[in-house]
Amino acid sequence: MKDGFVQTASHGCIHYVEAGAGKPLVLLHSNGASALQYRFTMEAFAKSWRVIAMDMPGHGDSDPLTRHYSIEMYAESVVQLLDCLKIDHAAVAGDSVGGSICIALARDHAHRTQPVVISECPLRNEKDWLSTWPRIEASYSEPTQSMDEVKSRLRECTPEILARWNIDRRKAGAWAMIDVMRAMREFDAIGALKQFKGPATVIIGAKGNALNNRAVYEEAVGKNNVAVLDGCGHFPMLDDPALFVKEVNRLVAGEIRRAHV
Repeated sequence: MKDGFVQTASHGCIHYVEAGAGKPLVLLHSNGASALQYRFTMEAFAKSWRVIAMDMPGHGDSDPLTRHYSIEMYAESVVQLLDCLKIDHAAVAGDSVGGSICIALARDHAHRTQPVVISECPLRNEKDWLSTWPRIEASYSEPTQSMDEVKSRLRECTPEILARWNIDRRKAGAWAMIDVMRAMREFDAIGALKQFKGPATVIIGAKGNALNNRAVYEEAVGKNNVAVLDGCGHFPMLDDPALFVKEVNRLVAGEIRRAHV
């Protein structure tokens, strides 16, 4: 696995890690994380793909945010990363806010990014956001979390996972993490699902935050394109890396086959 930096046209310096060769697959992390959220999956993905995990603007070793970012702006940063790497077309998988970015990519940039895999992206209406916003702000106002807090969100939390979790959260900082949640709140994900211009698939953790949205996703992308991962929560790439890789490969390969029928 090697890392690199590119200077994008309008989203600053973007850091990424990559491995493997072949067709490109871009991985988008969740809020307050980094490309290294996928460290347990990179080697397996590299057997089939040129896999590229990027640090979103304001996260990891990418440039910090200097202004409010919308989901559409994050999606544009993905396209500009592809431009810098001279990649015409890539499959993209993203978790949580990364899933929101995938939805925007499928709607606005399908000619560059398809298929997309939307992983554990909860769909909330404004009533849901109003009721949960105080808890959301509180959870991101402190950059670090305790072992017990992280254990409650993962199948297993080792000291190494906790250390990486908190390093990434400190790099992002409270302002950027809350701003990401504000971007998700502003983004009409449900409406965007109805405007897809490219193929999409969905991963839901059986113990995750998006399980209540299963019916909406099945209507949008088809039942066969929605995978529910047993034993996984909101972070399937950490809860069961092998299963996550298997399902992403299966879903993306299926869409590629259908596109060439």
